[in-house]
Amino acid sequence: MSKEKADRALVNALRKHGLSSIGKAHKLLMAAHRSRKPAATAGITLHKEEEAYSVQDAVFADLWPGARPVAWKAGGPSDKVEPTAAPIPPENLLRSPASVTGKKMRMIGVEAEVAFRMAKELLPRSRPYSDRAIAAAVGEVVVTIELCDTRLADWKESSGLWKLADFQNNSALVVGSGTKDWLKIDFLQQEMEFRIGARVARAKGAHSFGNPFRLLPWLVRHAAKRGLGLHAGDVVTTGAWTGLEIAKLGDEVTARFPGIGEATVRIN
Repeated sequence: MSKEKADRALVNALRKHGLSSIGKAHKLLMAAHRSRKPAATAGITLHKEEEAYSVQDAVFADLWPGARPVAWKAGGPSDKVEPTAAPIPPENLLRSPASVTGKKMRMIGVEAEVAFRMAKELLPRSRPYSDRAIAAAVGEVVVTIELCDTRLADWKESSGLWKLADFQNNSALVVGSGTKDWLKIDFLQQEMEFRIGARVARAKGAHSFGNPFRLLPWLVRHAAKRGLGLHAGDVVTTGAWTGLEIAKLGDEVTARFPGIGEATVRIN
């Protein structure tokens, strides 16, 4: 049976059994993860973010049973819209300098980011944490490189909710060096350099939220709604400074934020 016929048969079977959109999406993405063949999602619609997050939770629980997120991807195009988030499991949190196999990736996307590493836990509670308390729980700001891939066959045309269900295209997160003196950083003036092989991208004050810390209180509340908290050592990365860049096999990718640190990953 051809891949196209197999995908069509799976979708038809899901429809026949009357599963919800969440259940269908969960099964399709699990099949894609296990077979390493992209999921054809045509005809299955996710209607709201809550559904996409339910799919994330179900896939995470099946792929990493008993594990909890040790990192989060948070971000958005601007502070005018609700951010989005995706949990990252222990096996996908890598230390710089890292090396990854790109041959199995459909899209070798890379993003240069800064992240907050927690020094204290922020567990769910009925009384919300103040921004001051959240800032006091941060141990340092570190440079990260997010590796982006997709489990969706039609990812360029897929809805934002499908991409969100697919962990917002996250594949792994490479964590580099940082600084504990992060409160003195002027993110509006922060410069950065992103090298992807021989290509160089530079930016200054380019974070979509201005100060990326603004995403952290939102992420703490978001995680709490999902029954999750942040623990000491957890990392929250906050979105690309130069957008999604595409790397190729053999590239060495390095993100440098002067005054903060750097991270490196080689694509093999």
